Amino acid sequence: MNSARWFVFVVMFCLIWPSALKAQQQDLTGPVTKEEILANDRIYDIYIDRYKPDSESTEYLSAHQDSVQLMVFVGSWCRESKKYIPGLMKTLELAKNANIGVQYIAVDRQKKFPEEFLNKFDIKYIPTVLVLKGTTEVGRIEEKPHRLIETDLVQILDTGNEKKE
Repeated sequence: MNSARWFVFVVMFCLIWPSALKAQQQDLTGPVTKEEILANDRIYDIYIDRYKPDSESTEYLSAHQDSVQLMVFVGSWCRESKKYIPGLMKTLELAKNANIGVQYIAVDRQKKFPEEFLNKFDIKYIPTVLVLKGTTEVGRIEEKPHRLIETDLVQILDTGNEKKE
């Protein structure tokens, strides 16, 4: 390959490659689905595949009778979201409990949008998992779990209040 062709190849590669990466990993904001999170960043699929949830916690969640709603505040830009939320996704997938609803809300890098959710629930850290029974918050997991995310969730559901260590 002569130097002119090589130069054109390098320039085209440098122009196309970053935009291709950016297209896959755009910052998400607002209510999103699990599928949108997975499509936005392949790392979630990789971590879901690798994660081995605690079996006792999965069994507890599978048998949980009370209706609860999880509001999961994630950042598509956030390292902790990518590290901990795939474990929650896999655990809930294995538990297959219709009594546990999940809503994912993506937050921008400045933690200002979507403002209506952030202000209403006083979200300061990403990720945050809110556990609601009806409209009452019974606990939250902020930034990173104390142990495993599923064991922290079980503790919240079992006691109704998050225990601080």
